[in-house]
Amino acid sequence: MSEIDTYKHECLGIVTCPSDYEIVPGNNSHRYIPIYRLDEDALDENGGATWGAKKGDLLLGGGSGESAALRISIPETIYFFTAENWNAFETCDEIYRAYWSANEAYIYCNGYAKLGWKPTQKIEVWLVEHILAFIFREYPLAYAKLYGAEPLEKDGSICRLPTIDEKPVW
Repeated sequence: MSEIDTYKHECLGIVTCPSDYEIVPGNNSHRYIPIYRLDEDALDENGGATWGAKKGDLLLGGGSGESAALRISIPETIYFFTAENWNAFETCDEIYRAYWSANEAYIYCNGYAKLGWKPTQKIEVWLVEHILAFIFREYPLAYAKLYGAEPLEKDGSICRLPTIDEKPVW
């Protein structure tokens, strides 16, 4: 069982990562990474946050055999990227944070480079902007009201909705 399965969640989308390497160690059969919305806080038995995540936050990964995760705090990340001069945080880790090793980052970057990511860009920012653009497009009733006046640089094209068959699996 994946860690995400211990929390209430919903798969909102899928990101394909066409890496030359396994996304999940020991599983070379797919290159799909789910986008989850947490429907409850992700807290451990000591009250600490497993991913530093609260109800409503998004995770890229963290499931399906334990692909490494990227946590996106909602609504904070939306405000940061779309509201002019919004900076109610001390570090970017408070609004988004990658939970992957250097090796996992290399594997992801190898795939995302095929989709337009450049090493001059911070991979987390590139992913976050694509995911935000995707949720604004596909879930406007839930997220559009949080969107500020600043446009995103990415279009969400690396993301897609899960199929009817994928939805219950993810």
